This record gives sequence, C-alpha cells and structure tokens, in this order.
Amino acid sequence: MNHSDTTAIIHHLASIKNLQIDTLHTFCNINSGTYHLDGLARMHDCLNNAFKTIADTIQSIDFDPVPMTHINGNPMLQTIGKGLLIQKRPELKRRILLSGHMDTVYGPDHPFQTLRLIDENTLNGPGVADMKGGLLVLLNALEAFETLPIAHTVGWDVFINADEEIGSPASGPFLEKIASHYQAALVYEPAMDRQGTFAKNRKGSAKLTLIATGKSAHAGRAFNEGRNAIAYLAEALIAIHALNHENNGLITINIGKIAGGDALNVVPDKAVAQLDVRITRPEDESWVFERLNQIIHSLKRTDYTLTLQGGFCRPVKIINPETQRLFERIQMKGHALGLSLDWKDSGGCCDGNNLAKQDIPVIDTLGVRGGAIHSQDEFICLDSLTERTALSILILDDLAQGGLEELKR
Repeated sequence: MNHSDTTAIIHHLASIKNLQIDTLHTFCNINSGTYHLDGLARMHDCLNNAFKTIADTIQSIDFDPVPMTHINGNPMLQTIGKGLLIQKRPELKRRILLSGHMDTVYGPDHPFQTLRLIDENTLNGPGVADMKGGLLVLLNALEAFETLPIAHTVGWDVFINADEEIGSPASGPFLEKIASHYQAALVYEPAMDRQGTFAKNRKGSAKLTLIATGKSAHAGRAFNEGRNAIAYLAEALIAIHALNHENNGLITINIGKIAGGDALNVVPDKAVAQLDVRITRPEDESWVFERLNQIIHSLKRTDYTLTLQGGFCRPVKIINPETQRLFERIQMKGHALGLSLDWKDSGGCCDGNNLAKQDIPVIDTLGVRGGAIHSQDEFICLDSLTERTALSILILDDLAQGGLEELKR
C-alpha cells in the first residue's frame, strides 16, 4: 500500500468518525455483563447485524453450561452466552483470525451504566475500551479492507465470545480447536495505556475456590461444641497471602472474595474464598499447587476440612519468533501512520494466552487506547478509533500481500 492509499484511508476514517462514535454508544448502551444473558443476546444480535454486510457466513456458537463452584461452596452449572463465528472466503487456506469478546465486567446491577464525555477526546463508559471500542475497530477495519483489490487473496474469520471476562471457560477450548486454521491471530483487547503500548509476554492465571468446613453449634449454649469454619478459613488465607512474599512478584495470589456464616448466634460450619492466581513461568503452576497443598496439610485437624477446587484457565503467554516478526511488521505499519509503537510484558491475560499456546503468531492488544478498565473510570481516547482502525487496515493489507508467509521464514 503506497502513501496515497494510506492517506485516502485516513481521510475516509476521518469522515466516518462521528458514525464510529455513535456506534460505540449503541454498543455500550447494551449491558452485556458476562452473566447477563438477555443483554448478551441483544449484543449478539447487534454484532450479527453489524457484520452481515461483509460476511459470507455467520454462525451462532452454543456452549455447554460450565461446571463452577458457587461462592456458597456448592457446585453449579453456569450458562454462557452464545459466541459468533463470522467468516469470509472460508474456502481459502490463507487465513487470519480476528478475535474479541462482547462481555464486560459490569452486570445490570452495577452502578456504572452510562457514558459521559470527559473532554472532546475522552469518553468514560462501561466497555468503551474493554472491549466494545476494540470490536468497532475490528469491524471498521474489515469493512475498509474488503474494498482493497488484495482482499480476495486471503480469508478471515472473526470469533467473538461472551465469557472472556471470566477466563473463557466455555469458549476457550473452541478457540484452541480452531486455532490451527490460521497463520496469524489479531486480538482486539485495549492497548495497555494512553500511548498505545502493546502487550508482549503475559502472565498465566488460575481461578481457585477454597472451601473450609467445621461444625455448627449454638453460639451461646454450645459454643465450644462448634468448629468455626470462618476462623479456620482465615488461618488458611493468612498463610496463603504470605506466599506473595516468596517469589518477588513472579507469582501473585489475590484473595478476591469470601463468604460464610448465617445467623450471628450460630457457629458457622462452612466458609468459602475465591482466589485469583497469576504466574510468570509455566513451571509456576506446580509450585502454586504444591504450596497450597502444603498449607492445607499443615492445618489438618479434627472436625475441620479444607478443599481446593479449580485450576489454570490461561496459560502463560511467551512470545515466539513468529510473534516477534509479526510485531515488527506492525511497527513498520505504525511508522507509515506516524506512530512509534512499543510493547511490554503484562500481568493481565486474555484469549491471546490460549492462542499463543497453539504456537501461532498472535498480537492481542490491537484495540483502542484508553485506560482504567474494570472500573467506573474506564475511558477511551476517541482519536484512537481512527488511529487503530487505520493500523489494522494496513496490517491486513500487509499480511495479504505476503506477510503471512514471511512470518514463518
């Protein structure tokens, strides 16, 4: 793509900026919290309508309910929203995967529901950056790419899931299964900061549940006959939290949620904690379980139990040579737009972790610039809609022109 073509793309995107912002409002005014199935269904239909003008086929993907442990310690089956698989030229073997998620961390009962313009370039709202802004960039980039003469030489698929914010427990295996069909994957998570920094290596993560049981009793008449599960769980959690000091930040265990007890005059016989674990190296998985099991064993006592459930849902992402080459090509395309692009390691994780495990080149922060994600301060830099869309168009053009093959050199 020459300079005049690039200039024409930028002018086109500038002309549709107001439409992009209007569409972003439409996306973000649909509450699509991971567990809000009605909202996810509306978002699913909205995206289906948005992509149907450029797609050859669109499939709704149903997933089986996922076994989970409720915060009360009981097993449950969690229903997951439908995914979307959008395909163009499915007969071609040269293929690119573009991926994103429609779910957010803000359920319908969350106080953060509305959008607010902070200044002329900063919009605050649920999902504006993570990642409805990214979905919009993905959509508009493909719309423009399909107008290029080179587009017919490559096929692309878009996969959008509805459970990414809880670790993709249902859609993750599907994504890993189809990964072998592609020579490159582009994921539209938001950039790491206002400057547009990309994520390089990523930590892996686990979602664990620790269940403590004791023995109930009347807190007044028979206190000493009871075995307080909350107190017992607290002992375990203090020991678990202390593990954060053993690895210089390479491994973190966040005690994110606890529950237990009922009436105040009853010694509680069950207490539950949910943990978020982040690791830097693949071998850290075994260390985490060894140390947790050591703590559980050390606290064994009559009439009490500690049970650990859950596992790692996101493997550690370590870039391979193909991903390094893909990023270098992206940097060159950024230079054509006057951008200086860099990347750094991230403690966060996403579907890019799972794709990287399949050994395909993947860049997973092609979405918008913004920040404060997963909080009521979440924001998007509105000029990044044009900037990141233009960048994706150039990347797609480059890969179609022979970049896909050069990644494997």
